[in-house]
Amino acid sequence: MKGRSIFRTTLLIFADMFILIGSWCFAIYLASYLYIFDTPLIGVIIDYGYFWQVYCLTAFWLSGVYRSLWQHIGIGMVLRLTFAAGVSNLAVYCSLRLLSGFGWPNPAIGMLAFFFTLILSGGVRVYSLVWRAVVRWWRRLRGQAIREQTEPIRVLMIGAGEFASTMLLNLNKHTQGTRPRRVYSIVDKNLDKHGYHLHGIPVEGDDSLIPALVDKYNIEEVLIAVPSISNQDMRALVKYIPMGRCKVRVIKPFAKQTSLPEETLKDLDISDLLGRPETMLDTEEISKWIKGGTVLVTGGGGSIGSELCRQILLFEPLRIIIFDISENNAHNLQQDLLTLHGQSIREIFHIRIGSVLDEKRLNEVFNEFRPSAVFHAAAFKHVPLMEECPRLAVENNVIGTRTLGLCAIRYGVKRFVLISTDKAVNPANIMGASKRMAELVIQSLNSKQATEFVAVRFGNVLGSNGSVIPIFQHQIKAGGPVTVTHPDIIRYFMTIPEAARLVIQAGAIAKGGEIFILDMGDPVKISDLAENLIRMAGFIPGVDIKIEFTGLRPGEKLFEELLLEEEGIEKTANSQIYVARPVNIEASLEREIANDYANFEVHGDVMALIHKYVPEYEK
Repeated sequence: MKGRSIFRTTLLIFADMFILIGSWCFAIYLASYLYIFDTPLIGVIIDYGYFWQVYCLTAFWLSGVYRSLWQHIGIGMVLRLTFAAGVSNLAVYCSLRLLSGFGWPNPAIGMLAFFFTLILSGGVRVYSLVWRAVVRWWRRLRGQAIREQTEPIRVLMIGAGEFASTMLLNLNKHTQGTRPRRVYSIVDKNLDKHGYHLHGIPVEGDDSLIPALVDKYNIEEVLIAVPSISNQDMRALVKYIPMGRCKVRVIKPFAKQTSLPEETLKDLDISDLLGRPETMLDTEEISKWIKGGTVLVTGGGGSIGSELCRQILLFEPLRIIIFDISENNAHNLQQDLLTLHGQSIREIFHIRIGSVLDEKRLNEVFNEFRPSAVFHAAAFKHVPLMEECPRLAVENNVIGTRTLGLCAIRYGVKRFVLISTDKAVNPANIMGASKRMAELVIQSLNSKQATEFVAVRFGNVLGSNGSVIPIFQHQIKAGGPVTVTHPDIIRYFMTIPEAARLVIQAGAIAKGGEIFILDMGDPVKISDLAENLIRMAGFIPGVDIKIEFTGLRPGEKLFEELLLEEEGIEKTANSQIYVARPVNIEASLEREIANDYANFEVHGDVMALIHKYVPEYEK
């Protein structure tokens, strides 16, 4: 690279010297042509040209022109080049005046030579920038000609409000690939708008006309331009769209109403059918709790635990400890974080393998890191599998929670957050009953120690391990059938990142002893969810992919609840988080549960133990 720089500088030196001679020759020739004077100067140029080249080289070198990077032009570079061209041309002019006895040349010739020198010297330095600009201009010109000859993307717009109006005015400023968009028709639920035009596009009817309009105009893309659309309306709308024939895109609200950035257009995904509001967080409150502290996450490699780790990282903790019995899950999370954040993440994330039932291992980890906060996400949570082995469900979810809680007290943890579930309310299965017992354990532990114990209840999360969504998607990919347990079964859903953020927020506002309940929005009918997933894959439910109802599984309810009858509910500062009214729990309850579990083989089976502490459990 150094040799290349020397070569380039040498070429510029020779170019500048010849440009100076050429500029004066051309200026003299032009002046002669205009009859300003009539004096032959070829002899003068031959005799004294080498002096001028010395003037040029000296002026350009001293001005620092040869040390400038002309790939990045600045005002300083322009001024240096102007100075060099001016000084060198002034020296030539003065020498000619002396040689002619101060009678020649005319000052106008000197000015012409100066401008020619400046323009040509600047040109040889920026020719590559000019060439690239010309090439870009030519490509844009050709691209525009191609777009004018290309058939546009044929679009059907849903919505005829102000948002849709703004979008129409700006739609063709942004293209997908090399093709522009053209809206052929609009549908809107407002009957008063039917038969009218929005910016020249007809509003032809309501959502029921979508299939006919897709056929009529050979629609390739459906744009949903209703930012406030509810989840029920979105799910109903999807039923009319033949997704096997056209792409569905959602237009997110944008701040500047004069433009429509391409990134505001996103493909419809299953989370859009939930229609949930954006999660609002009190980042200041969370930072007070997390920043600079050491956080331990049990089950940190799982779907909920790993997202908790990612979200906690945003609030600048000193360290995050991933405690998991699955080495593969923990390792995969670490590799993902290394890819995203680089090797520096090793100073923050630490993996420790172990079980929450192993008190000796817990003591080792707590003594090593002294965490200030614990998120307990480790649990057995697959409903049908826990029905087969209730003893392990109680052992891991209840006794494991108690063992971890006692360790947190022993090592002075400030706050302990249990990840619970809506299945803990009036449970109909072993998993839900065991999580309800875990809630009782942490409330009992909270009543007698400085550590603040809280629980957070929420329903299903999209994409989590064991979630129905990936199961349906796998079945659709295999060609069906999609299996649903009951035509009337309903569930609450939220995304994994949203659940993790709200869990952290709940922990930040906790005082100890609370059971927080996340606002899960409206319940979703599982059969409708299956139909929409089939449509989103481009198939027709019941025709291309069949849905089979297999009957409720052991321990499964038609609907889940978030609140026990005696708890009631109160609002918090966050509109998406509620808190159950505290119920008096004896401080000795956690010890009684542990003693009964240790002796249940003698005094009765595990089912009797569950019924004793969760009398509302109905199998």
